[in-house]
Amino acid sequence: MLRNTSVSACALFALPLFTSISSADELVELSVINSDGAYSLRVISVLDAPVDYVYDVITDYKHAYRINPTITEVEILPSDRDVVRVRNLSEHWVGPFCFKIDWVGDIEEPRDGYLKVNTIPELSSFKSGSAVWELRAQGERTWVLHESILKPDFFMPPVIGDHIMRKQMKEDTLDTFTRIECYAKVMFDLDMENEPDRMNNVLKEGKDCVNSQGKNAHLSLETK
Repeated sequence: MLRNTSVSACALFALPLFTSISSADELVELSVINSDGAYSLRVISVLDAPVDYVYDVITDYKHAYRINPTITEVEILPSDRDVVRVRNLSEHWVGPFCFKIDWVGDIEEPRDGYLKVNTIPELSSFKSGSAVWELRAQGERTWVLHESILKPDFFMPPVIGDHIMRKQMKEDTLDTFTRIECYAKVMFDLDMENEPDRMNNVLKEGKDCVNSQGKNAHLSLETK
């Protein structure tokens, strides 16, 4: 059973499902609320990429670090249920603090374009947690809803801890949605160019789709 995560000389928060920050194509809503130590996140955005490609990026659990660079390890665990059980180890610096967070959760798809995520507290650094993803096609674009609630089981600095957590969640969410859109657009463009080998190489090498200069996806992938 996983205990409270301790703080070393280094305070982290990582979204287990999410660096330069740039907004996704059309951000409709983004909010983070703390209620009795549980953080509720709600984000709605319209991404400039087809729904099938956005879905493929979000459900590529083995390579979750591509859309959440704080993730340092990913493992697909065996499960006796009809779900995908994923373990993510994350690490993130906030000023002089650093947390290392373990998260294990079950992911299922009760219907097309709808994902449910349930945190397993006894294997995670969270007392409780759940999330949903919903994707809808809007022509060649994709409407995406993500809602999650997580109750940390690790130390946060007093007074400033809540502010840091909410600020970091918003920044990480924006970055994650930007990366989802970026990878989905690159996969779509390369697919349309009928270059599966190049696309496979791009994904296999895990090149960063978003760089600190904010260059376009193709340039970033080719020069990283």
